[in-house]
Amino acid sequence: MIKKLLTFIFEPLRAFSNRNFAEKLSLFYQKNKWISVFLALLITLVIVFFTYVFPNL
Repeated sequence: MIKKLLTFIFEPLRAFSNRNFAEKLSLFYQKNKWISVFLALLITLVIVFFTYVFPNL
C-alpha cells in the first residue's frame, strides 16, 4: 500500500526529470524576463480575488 502511494507521488516527478524539464524551464525564463512579472501579477490578482471577492459570495 505504501509502495503504491509513493510510486503514485514520485512517478510524475521522475517523468519530468527524464525530459530535462527544469533545464528547459530555466532557459525559457532566461530568454523571457517578462514572464516573471506576469506570474507575479497573476498570483497577486488571485490572492486579491480570494481575499476580497470570494468571501462575499
